[in-house]
Amino acid sequence: MGAPKFPVLFRVWRSRTARVAVAIASLLLVTLATLQHCSSATHASATFRDATLSRLPLYLYRTAGPPRAWVFFFGNDVGFWAPHEALAERLAAAGYAVAGFDVKQWLETLPAEQHAREAAFVALLPDIMARTRRELDAYDAPLVIGGHSIGAEIALWTAVNATPESLAGVLALSPGTRGHLRATLSDLAEQEPVEQGSFSVAQVVRELPLAIRVAVIRGANDRFASGDSALQRSGGTRLRRFVVPLAGHSLKHLILAGPIVLGAMQFLLPSEGASSASFNGEMPRKRSALQ
Repeated sequence: MGAPKFPVLFRVWRSRTARVAVAIASLLLVTLATLQHCSSATHASATFRDATLSRLPLYLYRTAGPPRAWVFFFGNDVGFWAPHEALAERLAAAGYAVAGFDVKQWLETLPAEQHAREAAFVALLPDIMARTRRELDAYDAPLVIGGHSIGAEIALWTAVNATPESLAGVLALSPGTRGHLRATLSDLAEQEPVEQGSFSVAQVVRELPLAIRVAVIRGANDRFASGDSALQRSGGTRLRRFVVPLAGHSLKHLILAGPIVLGAMQFLLPSEGASSASFNGEMPRKRSALQ
């Protein structure tokens, strides 16, 4: 008879148990950190000094002191949803004032005809953004336009066509390869728009002023990642890609991607003193626990 197998089986069981224990402990640490962040976050303001803004689908996240920069963030084809709120809270806690804009709801108020819609968008949005800057007391702070999915595409289009004041960069989360100034059922199904008036996102990036930086935040499993090579060719060295491990297009767990987004903000705002060389387009995996 051979040697008894029980010691070997015990060692295997103990090794697997240790790995499971480490995994559970890591998950608990991430959960506790998330809860701690949520408990101390700055929630959206429900009061406005400017009555015009109070009638818009706008959510303000103020900083405790003068903001380092301010972010005008377009929601997606669902709206300005809970993950966007979590991201705005994290940015505000880091010193960036944020205006969350439910662009889906606002687009429904614009004319249906393409040229009239574009003209209304360009005519109305700069005033909204100027009023928002004053509301956030971000007079001297640089601006970052951000957005998620269709919001990222609209953010890039805005940077080219609406000429926002003091624009430093664009924070583009999960952009597709084509965009439009609409939110449709096709967008919800993650189908690229092809109708007249839709635009190539890579072409929009190519038309950006040279001084404007672009940070693309991309889930590692996002099916639209195949379009990033065209974005990088259009943006050159002023565009940087940041990968969120294990995440898809929706980036539902944005709050856990906080370090990646904050790193992207430092790339967009080099005057803050951050070394852009420390970010190579993919943050270390150990800093994220996205599901």
